[in-house]
Amino acid sequence: MSKNPSFSQPAGPLSVGNVVSAALRIYRDRFKLYYGLAFTAYLWILVPIYGWAKFSAISALISRLVFSELLERPETVNDARRHVNPRMWRFFWAGILVSLILSGIALAASIGFGLLVVVVGAILGQNPTAIIIVSLLTVIAVIVFLVVYIRLISRWFIVEVPLAIENNMTANSAINRSWQLTEGFVGRLQWIVFVSFLITLPISIVVQILTTMIQLLLGALFSADSPIFGVLYLVLFLALTIASGALLIPFWQAVKAVIYYDLRSRREGLGLNLRDNN
Repeated sequence: MSKNPSFSQPAGPLSVGNVVSAALRIYRDRFKLYYGLAFTAYLWILVPIYGWAKFSAISALISRLVFSELLERPETVNDARRHVNPRMWRFFWAGILVSLILSGIALAASIGFGLLVVVVGAILGQNPTAIIIVSLLTVIAVIVFLVVYIRLISRWFIVEVPLAIENNMTANSAINRSWQLTEGFVGRLQWIVFVSFLITLPISIVVQILTTMIQLLLGALFSADSPIFGVLYLVLFLALTIASGALLIPFWQAVKAVIYYDLRSRREGLGLNLRDNN
């Protein structure tokens, strides 16, 4: 992989817009490579367990390649794979752990709210006042839960990136590392994710339109209960999902890599250290 002449190393911490634009620029310049990797990753999803672990590892591989571009020390895919592939199951386990933590928090919140409703109902009884209070509590609880939940997701948004880049990383230490790096920057991360989502939204809309058109077209050619309709729709839907998903994954992995670079620049002077070394 040759050095990309159109991308210069950031001089320091980046703004929200610069994070997104840097991710877009690197993705654009390496589109063929990253799209090919992402397409392969999506094909692996069809294989249970092992394929899911491969998907996690290839996604992290893209982030490592983007990070090497940011450092202006680009790696070849083979060099990056030699570092990432031995950690394949760690990526998978880190994703499982984060999912379990978030699911556990959601379950605990649901149980806690249910108990609160029962207690309030037992105290106030079945009357209009109780209904109004329970409704207000529900609205407040949902808002608080969403705010807290989104903040937690933001704290673990880049879990796979330190695991793909730093040495001596386990799934647990990668989770802790993501939590450490994102401390105090949650609001900014949410803005980055929101802007990134707006950029990818047109692709999602086009996919939805194409899916509807395929369904209508097949419905005009075959009856809805026809086996041919089901098979063709499934094949075309999977092809469209894989093609569009492979288009989006490298962008999100690039965003994560730039966020990781930016957070390390802010917290650890990563950019300054590199410039001093140079």
